Amino acid sequence: MISRIQTLKEKYLHGWERQTTVILLASALLLMLHRYYTRRSFFRLHFAEYFGGGPLAESYPYYYWFLATGVTLFLVPVLVARFGTTQRLQDYGLQLGNQKLGWSITGAAWILMIPVVILAVIVYPPFRMKYPLCKVIADSWQTFLPYQLAYGVYMFSWEFFFRGFMLFGLERRFGNYALLIQTVPFAVLHYSKPLPEALGSIIAGVLLGVLALETRSFIYGAIMHWLVAMTMDVVAVLFSRFWG
Repeated sequence: MISRIQTLKEKYLHGWERQTTVILLASALLLMLHRYYTRRSFFRLHFAEYFGGGPLAESYPYYYWFLATGVTLFLVPVLVARFGTTQRLQDYGLQLGNQKLGWSITGAAWILMIPVVILAVIVYPPFRMKYPLCKVIADSWQTFLPYQLAYGVYMFSWEFFFRGFMLFGLERRFGNYALLIQTVPFAVLHYSKPLPEALGSIIAGVLLGVLALETRSFIYGAIMHWLVAMTMDVVAVLFSRFWG
């Protein structure tokens, strides 16, 4: 029995690198915990009673979702990267890197995406029904802006996890294939989005990964992701209010 276990160990574990193993196993575990414990339904079941009602009660599960994501997809991965691997946090994209390239692409991509978002909202009604995710925050700028800041935490955390933790953490072992590896779970987690957005997430995952590799930073992708998401919310609200 012992010899059999030793044989299997040699067959399947030989050559495993510590960092790659830590990143892949931690990614699977953290994504599972993220799906279980950051959901709005989890908040409603376990925490809603402590926050009471009121006109903004609908927004509380969203704030929980966004901020809890900051724990599962940013804070915990940062700790794993810091204490479970030998790379520095800067090596995971926690730096500005190539600022000239990063800021220019971020600005240009956002400007190019604005007409695309407007066209999508006009010709594809599911976008208007989907966004903003929380409808009650669209009543005033006083509720809309704090929601968008929390949404930014969510986007920042997502980008760090996929284009920082996974991409840079796996780059040394898999090279450019790390682009595709991190794109798979990223795209799968878009399954509940409108179909054009879900399909587009495959392309976006690769392109945001390329941007991260070229700038050595996930931050520009996070800002771009947030700006486009916020633009979608603004356009959807304005369209529904004035032309819907």
